Amino acid sequence: MSVLWVKRHAAELQRGIMLACATPALYLLWALHRGELGSMPLTTLLEVTGRSALVILTVTLTITPLRRLLSVVATAAQWRRGKRLCDWNWLIKFRRPLGLWSFTYASLHAWIFVAFDLNYDWAAGWEELQDKAFLLSGFIAWALLVPLAVTSANSLRRRLGKHWNTLHALVYLIALLSLLHFWQLTKHGSYTPWPDTAALCALLLYRVLLKVGVIAHWDGDDGTESRVRLPGLRKPPRALQHPH
Repeated sequence: MSVLWVKRHAAELQRGIMLACATPALYLLWALHRGELGSMPLTTLLEVTGRSALVILTVTLTITPLRRLLSVVATAAQWRRGKRLCDWNWLIKFRRPLGLWSFTYASLHAWIFVAFDLNYDWAAGWEELQDKAFLLSGFIAWALLVPLAVTSANSLRRRLGKHWNTLHALVYLIALLSLLHFWQLTKHGSYTPWPDTAALCALLLYRVLLKVGVIAHWDGDDGTESRVRLPGLRKPPRALQHPH
């Protein structure tokens, strides 16, 4: 796949990514309609929504490292601008909508628990929050996502100025808390969270190496990128955007 292909199919690519994000929800609706959520439907609903939120959040965090990797490969291979996947910064356009999808699944995950497990019994919920560590980690992760979603609009981003990046750096803490929540719910001997753990550890290592100067800071331009933007991605949806 080349940038020329991306340019010609920008709208289709955007719709495809959004459809991929919606697939878990569509699956749950289909399974619920057919009565095929298994012997423990509540568990299925919670597992699918929670895992979807974590996976999409992790994918969101890979965008900047992926763009940098594509730029390094393109430079090493001496590919001409306009033919490289790193040109036009096209991947950036998906950060906010992907972040919003993650927040949506996290909120759905929390609502399912409150509505069908607690039955909106707030007193019982408060007691469980104090007694069960997995509920505390999950609640904090969701609560931290809320201000990121609220400040996702461009107007609020401009008002916050430099504080916006500081606020949205919470996404790494949110990812760690979500992963901790996942591990706390995993039965002993199960290795289900390991792929998510490996991916997040790699992303955090990248951030640490960037912070200490082992990896040079990068503004998203290797000096040879085309300044042309993909027509189909000029106006991304107003959704959540995470920092690099």
